[in-house]
Amino acid sequence: MKSRSLTSCRVSDGSSSASRILGWSLPLLFATSAALAGNKPAEPQPAKAPAKAAPAVAGKGAKAAPAPAAAPPAAPTVQSFDELVKAAVPAKDLTTLLEPLYARCDEKEGLQKRQCEGEKTYLLDYLRGHSFVAEADVQPDTTPYDATAKQVDLEVPGCLACSEPLQIGGESRFVVLRPLQRVVNGKAVTTPMATHEIPLEDRVKADRFVERVAPRLRIQHVFRVASVFGEPVTPAPGQPAPTAAPAKGPAPAVAAGPALKGIMLTGLGHRVYDRCTGEIHAAAPTSTGRVAVTPDPRDPACPKKGAFDLSAAELKKAAEHAALPERLTPRQIDSVLAPVQSRIHECYMEFGEPSGVAKVAVTIGGEGKLTTISLPSPFDKADIGVCIRSQLKQTAFPRFRGQPMSIDYVYQVQ
Repeated sequence: MKSRSLTSCRVSDGSSSASRILGWSLPLLFATSAALAGNKPAEPQPAKAPAKAAPAVAGKGAKAAPAPAAAPPAAPTVQSFDELVKAAVPAKDLTTLLEPLYARCDEKEGLQKRQCEGEKTYLLDYLRGHSFVAEADVQPDTTPYDATAKQVDLEVPGCLACSEPLQIGGESRFVVLRPLQRVVNGKAVTTPMATHEIPLEDRVKADRFVERVAPRLRIQHVFRVASVFGEPVTPAPGQPAPTAAPAKGPAPAVAAGPALKGIMLTGLGHRVYDRCTGEIHAAAPTSTGRVAVTPDPRDPACPKKGAFDLSAAELKKAAEHAALPERLTPRQIDSVLAPVQSRIHECYMEFGEPSGVAKVAVTIGGEGKLTTISLPSPFDKADIGVCIRSQLKQTAFPRFRGQPMSIDYVYQVQ
């Protein structure tokens, strides 16, 4: 492709100088397209001359041959998002990419004006003849956990540049894929692009997703440039005005006061992925595998493996557990088991024999409860043994983080 420079087209910035000269060239404008190895736009092919019809054979009693039946139209093939990305040009600098939509050729006559008009036509043709891929500057929204459906809904806004509108010609211009509804605190709000259902087994996992995963989600769009809105734009010679072909769907809403200005795109597909892990959580059309990501090890939102899946409540619980002692001391154990002696005496007064020394074997779990109780003979099969077990089950020990502790404790049954 031959390099061309738009040296005389201007983008009005409303300043005293009235305009500024665009000094970029086509290779700079689409420098990121070099990443698409072998992805060259198809060259236009010359139209083939229609085949000449065979001369009709006239003859007595000859019948006209029936016209061949028209072939049924081929069913459209649904591309995956991965295929859409491969065919799209990465657009890392949206301002430079979309600036030709607002370029003007202010020269009255002469070579410079013709060069400008030719370059503008060429660049607009390039814009409308390619699909592009870019990341949105907004994040998806999540709904509260639905315990009945066991899911959280992930809503994808129809925005590409809405929280940080592009500055073209000295004005803010939003870039949207759905009609613009309003602007709140400088951020454009559009109708949703799509809503995806994220299945989650329980509220614990839902909390993990909403608190830990959702803030890391990013939206990637594949799109084509459709039109501008909010202002008239002078078309290039021989080209229709960008506003002449409205985008599909309702027209962008215009708030009271100054018109909201921007560019409407036609969305071909989108996917929502985790910028820390590359995991894809939603896509339309479908997308497989993972997105190649390189998380910053200093980024607190991307902690070490295993930690980012925990919700705030779980992280607090884990910190509290880490602060617990490894094991209980003999004094702590004795302070809980010793008072049981008086209650065992009450069991004896109620049930009577057998009496004597009972060496009880118990196991204390980390949560401070007895997990096993073993009484020696003859207490284990007597009615008094049931009473002794009941009294021991009511004990509560301090929590600890180590392995369960098995101990023997001696009581006088009398």
